[in-house]
Amino acid sequence: MHSVPLERTDSTTGSETLSGEAAAARREQTTERTVNAEGIGNYDRAFRDTALGYTKQSPSIQASLIVDPPNGQLPPLTAKEERRLEVEGPPQRTVRPASWEELGVWPRCITRGALTIVQPSGYNNGVQIVQGPGYVAITKEMLHETRVIPVQGTSHVGAALTTWSGDAQGHWEGDTLVVNVTNFNGKSQLFGASESAHLVERFTRIGPDQIEYLFTVDDPNVWTKPWTGRMTITKDASQYELVEYACHEGNYSMVNSLRGARAAEKAENVSR
Repeated sequence: MHSVPLERTDSTTGSETLSGEAAAARREQTTERTVNAEGIGNYDRAFRDTALGYTKQSPSIQASLIVDPPNGQLPPLTAKEERRLEVEGPPQRTVRPASWEELGVWPRCITRGALTIVQPSGYNNGVQIVQGPGYVAITKEMLHETRVIPVQGTSHVGAALTTWSGDAQGHWEGDTLVVNVTNFNGKSQLFGASESAHLVERFTRIGPDQIEYLFTVDDPNVWTKPWTGRMTITKDASQYELVEYACHEGNYSMVNSLRGARAAEKAENVSR
């Protein structure tokens, strides 16, 4: 699923799928944009579980993750959200952090929030699902985050308790695991959703080695109606196992980011 965009692009408007050749080219282009084997600050192809030639799985031919609305596009924003964006503007990335507090949760290796499962990333895409009496645990290799989901019909925690990834409560509808996630704190990224978001995930076995994963985001503060994305999760125990994601508070990158910011400021002061 890596390289499948959230929304359909101009070249795929009106088409729900791509040809196998176009899907492979899209995957290769996406990998090449994030890989520079000769440079510093990135990983070469051998470290990418998304690189063609390093996996036996075929690239997805889906035109977009969004499958509803049928046009593969996000629904229109609410008038309230449009006004907020006019006043506040889109989120800005901190280029020159003043302190560690201004570094985001991604470079600090704290959390990916609900996106841990929902969206493929550049690497560490392994997912492990384990069932036990009354619970399902889902671990994503990226940042080794685990969500422990009760499936005993328990209620959500009180509205005053919010978290980065929300509060997940599951139940079974036939052979489909349905997970309702609420109580977001609004600080982690979920395609622009707010703390009022309601995420519904549906895991359905569609074959001996495949699970269909549907996720629906409902946030009346941001979009005029709910929207749904689709992914497939493929089991391949013969070549893939989760490995340790050995990153803690950015390790050297946090110190170096702050050093780089101070060095840039010093250079500017000297030039003046």
